[in-house]
Amino acid sequence: MDTLISVIVPIYNVRDYLIQCINSIQSQTYRNIEIVLVDDGSNDGSGEMCDIFAGSDQRIKVIHQINQGVMAARRSGVENANGEYIGFVDGDDYIEPDMFEMLTNEILKTRSDFVHCGYWEEGDAVKPFRKEIINFSNNKIEFIKNAILGERYYITPSIWSKLFRAELIRKSFSQISDDCVFGEDLANLCICILECNKAVFLNRSYYHYRIRESSLSHKSHLEMMKRMAKLHDDLCRMLLPYDKSEKIKEILDGYLWWNFLEHMEKASPSKFQIEKYYFPDPMKLYGKKVVIYGAGRVGRDYYAQISRYSNCTILAWVDSYPEKYHYPFIEVCSLEKVLILKFDILVIAVRNEKSAHDIRKQLVGKGISGLKIYW
Repeated sequence: MDTLISVIVPIYNVRDYLIQCINSIQSQTYRNIEIVLVDDGSNDGSGEMCDIFAGSDQRIKVIHQINQGVMAARRSGVENANGEYIGFVDGDDYIEPDMFEMLTNEILKTRSDFVHCGYWEEGDAVKPFRKEIINFSNNKIEFIKNAILGERYYITPSIWSKLFRAELIRKSFSQISDDCVFGEDLANLCICILECNKAVFLNRSYYHYRIRESSLSHKSHLEMMKRMAKLHDDLCRMLLPYDKSEKIKEILDGYLWWNFLEHMEKASPSKFQIEKYYFPDPMKLYGKKVVIYGAGRVGRDYYAQISRYSNCTILAWVDSYPEKYHYPFIEVCSLEKVLILKFDILVIAVRNEKSAHDIRKQLVGKGISGLKIYW
């Protein structure tokens, strides 16, 4: 018999999206699925819709509870799940028909503790660079720093784009309180990484994430800073026991600081233009024609710094996705621009070493000399 998979759906006032969400789970090509719908005190008819679905599909069970928040709703689902593996879908999102077939195949084939896939956000695919199996040993803290708490996520800090071994996600939930209402996915993922031995990442997108006007992304920047401060305290409390050297606290302090600065800049861009990243070897650029690769946070700071040097020239600022960046009076070009330029040094402006390695490999594959590439 196929392995039983439990899919938990926290639901609160998502009537307009619920049919598409549940239908996408019901129509999965992997059939041995238990669908746990947790109605978290909805007052828009969502709870009644859940009961109607359950009446026509014996794989569906419904839990009704007073409104307690998404963490409590997911916890109720986990406590009532019977599957050997557990996945999550938010009530206003939906998934591709073969998502859980592909995730289940990979987690069983690789004997991993969890599997992560990419997702779609407003038509754009967000996914790892390549399929990869991660064998965790003593580098878990460094992985969390580079892959989750860095400037760019290597894997999204969510639990809805993943499938977990049931025992693993239950242990994670047992350490997180219901009042953790911001960053609970991040907390869960960090604990899972610290507790697991192996994970597999898939470079395909199967999950459709919907951004709504009522989401946290539309909160004021001051409110987000308050939430970040509480998340920092929650993460310290949960994660510090895993590392007695307090390396995690150092990482979390940095994560809090960068997020504070980010929201300060967004709240008042005319007052806060704070450079956080500095090119480490300015003399290396002396008399050189320079190309900067990467238009994110690191690239922006590098450009601001290097453009002030009178003894070198920036020929171009490029990025793999130039259409995402719009800076006054500065054009971010596509990678093809590099191929026709005569430059002396190309500076990779990203924070993550793994990302830099992948970019270097991509550039060398296009015929750019590795001797000209610097990170």
